[in-house]
Amino acid sequence: MRQLAVAAIGLALPLLVAGCAEPPPPDPFLISVKVDSDPGKPVVGANVSRANRPLGTTNEEGRATLKLSGVEGEITDVTVTCPEGYQSPTKPLSIRLTRLAEKSKFPEYGVQCPPAVRRVVVAVRAENGPNLPVMYLDKAVTRTDAAGAASFLLAVPPGLQFTVALNTSERADIKPLNPSKLFVVNAQDDVFLFDQKFEVEKKKAPAAPVIRIPRAL
Repeated sequence: MRQLAVAAIGLALPLLVAGCAEPPPPDPFLISVKVDSDPGKPVVGANVSRANRPLGTTNEEGRATLKLSGVEGEITDVTVTCPEGYQSPTKPLSIRLTRLAEKSKFPEYGVQCPPAVRRVVVAVRAENGPNLPVMYLDKAVTRTDAAGAASFLLAVPPGLQFTVALNTSERADIKPLNPSKLFVVNAQDDVFLFDQKFEVEKKKAPAAPVIRIPRAL
């Protein structure tokens, strides 16, 4: 009888242990993060982390697939660090943990890593101003052609303010003197126009000589 009791206990123990074992953890949430510099221009090599723990790096398509644990509906923050030459977001990306009905697809969040510098073309159109030095940072970067046109390219950070001037020191007959224009770099590549009209001073005709006729005595 005692042997039967021991055998029964031996059979029951595995069942009790199995009943007390914790259920397996749920599958992680799959979330896609898509990083672009400008629309349609993916960024490769952007790192995504959560609480300083690396989660993934964007591929050639600018995508990183994250595996996140948590509760359905929970909102969590991830940090996107852009590669050199791009500006990282100043705020973390908030993500809601959820699953889509179609298991082969998962939510995607977009992030922008704008370039640290922008390409800006400055076009100059100077009416009555041929062959004038075009000044940037107090240096002549080009000259207007015979029609008064010129252009030059800059690589500058967004938000920068800069001034372009036309040096008229070689032309005393045109006004205004040394005109300038202020530009502000936008968050995208751009073309700026410096349109200036000069007035040409007409040369005064020489005064006619005064002929004095002597009076008869």
